[in-house]
Parts: sequence; C-alpha cells; structure tokens
Amino acid sequence: MMNLHPLPCYEYLVFNGTYDELVDNVSLGVYDGAVGDVTITAERVTTTDFTMPYTQSGVSMLVLAEDEPDTIRWTFVKPLTRKLWLATVVFFFYTGFVVWMIELPRNQEYQGSSLRQCSTALYFVFSTLTFSHGHTIKSPLSKIVVVIWCFVVLILVQSYTASLSSILTAKRLRPWMTDFDQLRHSGDFVGYQDDSFVRSFLMNHNISESRLRNYTTKEEYADALWKGSNNGGVSAIVDEIPYLTSFLSDRRYGNDFRMLGCIYKTPGFGFAFNLGSPLVHNLSTAILNLAGGDEGSRIEVKWFGTNSSPIRAGTIPDTDSAPLTLESFSGLFVITGSISTLMLLISIMRFIYAKCIELRRADVESVSYTGTDDDDESRLLQNGIGGNPSPDQQPLHEAGNNHSGGVHMSGENAGDTEPDPVQQNGMHGGSVPAGHTQIEMCDV
Repeated sequence: MMNLHPLPCYEYLVFNGTYDELVDNVSLGVYDGAVGDVTITAERVTTTDFTMPYTQSGVSMLVLAEDEPDTIRWTFVKPLTRKLWLATVVFFFYTGFVVWMIELPRNQEYQGSSLRQCSTALYFVFSTLTFSHGHTIKSPLSKIVVVIWCFVVLILVQSYTASLSSILTAKRLRPWMTDFDQLRHSGDFVGYQDDSFVRSFLMNHNISESRLRNYTTKEEYADALWKGSNNGGVSAIVDEIPYLTSFLSDRRYGNDFRMLGCIYKTPGFGFAFNLGSPLVHNLSTAILNLAGGDEGSRIEVKWFGTNSSPIRAGTIPDTDSAPLTLESFSGLFVITGSISTLMLLISIMRFIYAKCIELRRADVESVSYTGTDDDDESRLLQNGIGGNPSPDQQPLHEAGNNHSGGVHMSGENAGDTEPDPVQQNGMHGGSVPAGHTQIEMCDV
C-alpha cells in the first residue's frame, strides 16, 4: 500500500466463509475489496473487478507415488543410449579387425583357418573389457592401438558402472494416478481444499458430490493419500498449483508424492474490488512494479515455496539418471578411431614396401644366376678346342707287358718306336683334333 498514490485509508476485517461468499460480499458492497489468495475465474469477474494477478495459478492433481512393480527389467542397458551402444560395438569390431590385420603376417596366434583367426581377434578385443587379454601381440603398431583402446574402455566401463549404480540405488517411484480422466472414471474418492472453488469445478466435470472429501491442512492431505481410497482416504487431491507447490516444498512429503500437469488453467490470484473501483488500476500498477523486481520472487518463495514444474498430465515421471550419450564420448571415439586407422595404414605401407624390396632382390639374384651359367658354358667350350684338353679328351694308351699284341690309344711313342708319319702329319702342336681317335697296332 505504500506504493499507492494517493495513499488510501483502509481497515482489515477477517472473513470466515468460502471464497465464493467473500467475492459475493464484495460485489454486494458489504466490503470495498477482498485482499488474499482469491482466484480469478470467469464467474467472478462478471460481478467484481480484479487487479492484475500477482501469481500464476491453475488446477492440478496431487497423487501418491508408489514403488514400481517387480517385473523382468532391462535395467543394465539403460545407462547408455542406443547410439552409444551402437558406436561401442562398432569400435569393438573395428579395433579387433585392425589388430588382426597388423598381427596376421608375423604372429602365429592369429594365423590358421578363417574361423580360428576370427575367434582369436574377437576374443582378444572383447577381453579388453576386463583387461584379461592373454594373446600375445608382437607388433609395436598393434600395441599402440591396444593401449589407446584400453584407455577408452576404462572410461566407458567406469562411467557405465557409476550410471548403473545410480539407477539401481535410486528410489523408483511412479504416480498411482496418471490422468484426470482416469480419476473421473475410477469411482475413487477425490480430495480438495475446503472452501475452494475446486469443489464446483469437480462437480462440473461429472464427479459426484458423494465422492468428494474436503481437507484443510498439509497433514490431512498426506494422511488421506497414504490411506488410499479403499481405507478411508482418497486417490488424489485436486487443488490449485500454488498450494500443491507449497505442499511439495515440505521435506516431509516431497519424496512420496507427485504433482501431475495442469488440468485447468486460471489467470492466477488477484485482489477483488467493487465494479468501477479506482483502486483496481492503482493496485495493478503496484503489482506489476513488484513482480518486475526481486522482492516479488522473495514473497512468492516465502508463501508458496519452490518446487520443480509439474509433469505433463498423462505422463509418468522418470526418476532414473539421465543415460550417457554418444556426444559425451565422441572425442574418445575420434581418438581411438584415428589412431587405429593410422596404425593400419602404416602397417599396410610397411607390408607393401617389404614386398617391393623382396621382389627387387629376387630379380637381382635371377640376373646374377643367369650370367654365371653363360660363363660356365663358354669355359667348357674353350677347354675342348684349345691346347689343354681335358682328361676325358686325352688319348688313352694301352700296352701289354707280355709278348702279345698291344693297342695304343695315344699320341705318344711306345718305347723307342718311332712315331707314325700319319700321326705326325695329323697333329698340330702335339694335340689330337677333337673327336679324332688314333689306334696303333704294333708287334713286339
């Protein structure tokens, strides 16, 4: 009131009755205005003037949250998103392929039949999950690939373990009622705040008066929901959002109850005055100035508390931890993929270079061997035609020591026998032509 100009003179009076009766007394002139948590509705604005709302409002449901039923669950896959699971499996196979390609030429453990090679590579790479890989790797390139991959696996395993532990240890709760239509057709009892317009709202939505139960305090709200509709309580409390927010802000109840989405929208809380009252404009201006500053937020927190926004109607809140996404580990996959690809390319280049060196060396040895064969053939020809015949080509000399005839297969003289003139004429320089055999018969 200090911000109003001119400053009005006023007197506060306590009213004991319903909000509808209070608004009716203002419209009849019994009171000049009503200051409080009066909800602006379409029925009330026809008989009274309201200021700008000083807080947002609406109607919602408060329900009990219960433990989820024991069923077969795939909780172990929830810590990772589908994309992250897919990327992990792909890089497992790719790392195994790279290690197999690098180790295949020189490591006997990765050789053999196709089935043996495949099983060895897959077993090795999947055993890195527990760091129990027993197969030996010999190439420095594959060792680099495995070290980087083990680092990535370590981070993935630790993050997965932490997320799974959070999911398993968190209290898993879900609302008993998830939809206002479900509540209307269930036949269960419904609670509301005493003297609130919510009573007429519920009756207008085909909920009979016999199913309605009114409450006043937070303790009554909690007790009625804990009992349930079959034990003298209710299945849900229907009330305005500021009151439900204040209820959930209490540490005693915040973990056991859930507020569903807004089922009916209202402009909010405002002050009611007689039709045409000049105070409406002045108070609306003051409310707007107050809401634009920090003081308005402090007042709202003091009287209505703070709580997370209500969930949408018809949905079930997810109390699980947020799953790990591919974006969180994209850098790790880029690193291990790049290193593995680089090592694979280096291994292929080294293999190609070694093959080229081997082929070049084989060509040099082939040329050298061919030259050696040609030299040997020419040398043999020279020995058969020149003045130094080989032992096989030299004339053989056979002589008998007895007094019988002898055969001389030689170009040499036997004893003092003079050489045959024919022999002398047929020899050049003491040698016998190739392919010529001389046989001499002599008597002794």
